Amino acid sequence: MLSIAVSVVFTTTRSGRRKLKKQPAHPITIEQRIRALLPQLTPGEKRAARALLAAYPIAALGTIAELTALSDASAPTILRLTAKLGFDGYSHFQRAVRAEVQEKMQSPLSLMDSAPRVPTAKSGFFGGFINDITAALQRTQRLLDNDVLEDAIATLADTSKRIHALGGRSSHVLAKHLVFHLHQLRPSVHEIAAGSVPVYHQAADMGRSSVIVAFDFRRYERQSIDFCQQAAREGARIILVTDPWLSPIAEVAQWVLPVEVDVPSPFDSSLAAMAVVEAMLAGTLARLGPTARERMLRLEQGAGIDKVIGSAENTAGEKAPQKNNRQKKPQQRRPSR
Repeated sequence: MLSIAVSVVFTTTRSGRRKLKKQPAHPITIEQRIRALLPQLTPGEKRAARALLAAYPIAALGTIAELTALSDASAPTILRLTAKLGFDGYSHFQRAVRAEVQEKMQSPLSLMDSAPRVPTAKSGFFGGFINDITAALQRTQRLLDNDVLEDAIATLADTSKRIHALGGRSSHVLAKHLVFHLHQLRPSVHEIAAGSVPVYHQAADMGRSSVIVAFDFRRYERQSIDFCQQAAREGARIILVTDPWLSPIAEVAQWVLPVEVDVPSPFDSSLAAMAVVEAMLAGTLARLGPTARERMLRLEQGAGIDKVIGSAENTAGEKAPQKNNRQKKPQQRRPSR
């Protein structure tokens, strides 16, 4: 599998070098910390780490004896591993995993019940909310790695690739927005959506020329995960837009773009994700230049947008009947016989 460009842990530059990127806004997840630590572990610690990763987070929530049997590593080895991860003991490690899982699985209802999420500021409700949204965009800017975003945009501008966008329950809006506008800039842009052909069947048509832009946020969707995993096995490459905790799709994605979703609302915000979509569109347009303009012109001409509908035409494109302004002469009545 290719190196995963996970911005909150490692990013892979075009030269192939991997670099650690520190993020003050959100600490990296425990799963990511385990992966980052793998090269520094002893053989026994690596067995324990791989056992954790193979069935994460379930494996991390069992007893130490169960993990010992699962990994063929001793209990002291597992304790050394948790210490290297920065925990005081196995119970401390498990508490952190449980808290992280809980945060990932937050629903709008649990977010509303867990803490007050209504902005309060002297500038009023809307002013306070705008301040919070602005802060979320700034945190997104710190989360994103510019090299990863630039590489993703360059791939979208490669007209030899077929672009497919996939969203979930609410994130399908982002996929539709990307497809609608990207299709105006370049050919071969499609949305993966349920219809006459089920979503999971469409993965069979993916290949090395396919690029999938997936939008998946916490309470991650099994259908999207399964689709991307199958498409990756078929050779497709994946651009993932997700939250700071990372969808499981990150495991098979080449470009991972984490965005802030937490705002004072019971619902996660899509504003930062939409900003990334707009950046993708602007970057693609800048790279395609005259080619994109020519395509937009052809589309407008084909749709007849450059034709003005005058008052003499109705909405069906037919000429409206002309009014005869001349007064009709009154008909003379014939005398009755």
